[in-house]
Amino acid sequence: MAFSLLSVPTILFALAACVLGEKHTVTFENNWDMELPTYPGTKVLSTGEPYTSDGPLYSVIAYLQTGDCGYDGIGCSLVETSLINPKCPGCGSSSDISLIPPLAYSVPVDFTYYGGCNGLGATCSSADCETAFFDPDDNEVQVACQDDDVNLKITFCPNGTTGFHTTALPSAYVSRRIPRVKRTPN
Repeated sequence: MAFSLLSVPTILFALAACVLGEKHTVTFENNWDMELPTYPGTKVLSTGEPYTSDGPLYSVIAYLQTGDCGYDGIGCSLVETSLINPKCPGCGSSSDISLIPPLAYSVPVDFTYYGGCNGLGATCSSADCETAFFDPDDNEVQVACQDDDVNLKITFCPNGTTGFHTTALPSAYVSRRIPRVKRTPN
């Protein structure tokens, strides 16, 4: 079988795409004014440093351990994300802020996509923000991104609580999410 000059670059491009693969990074900015402990969850991915996944990143949660957060962020503001290169329309990345009980507002938090869907995200600055899940059926608050290799920046206390940065660290855990079960009318 003979190769044309056109097929060689095509084959090399396809091989390079397979080698490079899917990659996503989650970064954190923490403006909380106290240094508090972090507690281990199911599998700690980061205690504040950027985390990079060589491949899809499924069902990750992030929260700032204020000392009041229980296992998997129970009782605290939580960011949930799955960063996935889309294989079909609507099958890409999705992120949200969750305050579904037993979660509860603890600190202001926001997230923003970068490296794709730049600037798309959400902020929750109060216990009654309109950008967070309070009920499993609040699907309109999910923020989707259909770009490949998108990254996510999560900021705790985006406007600061005292105006200075400290070393308190967020905790990002692989989640055993609280199931979002659709309710059926009685």
